[in-house]
Amino acid sequence: MKYKRLSSEELKHLEKEFVNFLASAQITGPDWKKMKTKELQKAEELLDVFSDLVFEKVMSKIKYLEYRDEKTLNIFNCDAEKIFLVGLRVKENSTFSFTAANIFTQWNDSHTSAVNVIKNEKKYSKERGVEVFDLLQTGCFITDEKLFNLLNGML
Repeated sequence: MKYKRLSSEELKHLEKEFVNFLASAQITGPDWKKMKTKELQKAEELLDVFSDLVFEKVMSKIKYLEYRDEKTLNIFNCDAEKIFLVGLRVKENSTFSFTAANIFTQWNDSHTSAVNVIKNEKKYSKERGVEVFDLLQTGCFITDEKLFNLLNGML
């Protein structure tokens, strides 16, 4: 399994897609019910395959991720071949926090010296989708290109 098995709740939301998936494997509703009780391992394998298909599709559509804590703001551009990072790190002695409300409306020149700007890029060390999934698992969330472009323009 490449990602993780979808939860029961997630599967409920994807019921139509799962039924179509089973139909493409020529598995009817009664067959599926029977398989869940008499061939549990086979049923679990099908759930794993379906889960990977769903996650693969979702991961392929993600272009930008954001990670933020008090002292760090990272924006990732997940390109086809590389991942680009533009980030800000609060210096050790500063009280500035990226979790404060309306930080960018409060931003002024006095905060510029309290922050290090980081820019980096790397080729994926795993499959693109797996690396994007791993970033999501570590606390990143999906975002758009606006903040990436803003920070990238500062450099």
